[in-house]
Amino acid sequence: MMMKSLLPAAVMAGALAASPVALAATTDSTAVEGAFLLTQPNKSQRVLALNPGGAVNLISQGQHVRGYTSGLGTWQMTGPDSARATVIDFNNPETTADGNGASHIVYDLTFSDEIDGQFQNVTGQFSGQAFARGQNPLADDAQPARNFGNRFDGMRIGVN
Repeated sequence: MMMKSLLPAAVMAGALAASPVALAATTDSTAVEGAFLLTQPNKSQRVLALNPGGAVNLISQGQHVRGYTSGLGTWQMTGPDSARATVIDFNNPETTADGNGASHIVYDLTFSDEIDGQFQNVTGQFSGQAFARGQNPLADDAQPARNFGNRFDGMRIGVN
C-alpha cells in the first residue's frame, strides 16, 4: 500500500526535476540581457535596459523636450535572437496636447553579433499609442488619442 502511494509522487518529482532543464534551453535570455543604446533615423537616442527576470527600463534623450517620463515594463524572448518589450510611460499634460495620459509602447528587437554569449547589436522598431489622462492603456476597449513609432539600430552598452 505504501509503495502504491509513493510511486505517483516519485514520478511527479522526476518530471518536475526534468522540466526546468528543457524550459531553460528554450527561454535562455542571458544573451540579450543588458542595456542597449538605440538610435532612430532622426538621431534621437534612448537607452533600453532588458533586466534579468523580464523587467525593462527605458529612458530617452527627448523625454524632457517632448514631455514624457522614463518608461517601465516587461520583456520576453520571442525567438533565439529576438525579443519583445512592452513599456508604459506618462505624458505631461502641459507639453502634450493630445494623449496626455499614459503611453503603451511595444518594442520588437532582433539581436546580432554574438560575442562570448552576449549579442552586441540590435535592430528593430517600436510602435506606441498615447491615451487620454486617466484612461487605462492596457484595457481592451481603450481608444488611443494618437499613434507613433519609429525604427532603430543599437548596440550594447559594455564595460570598458
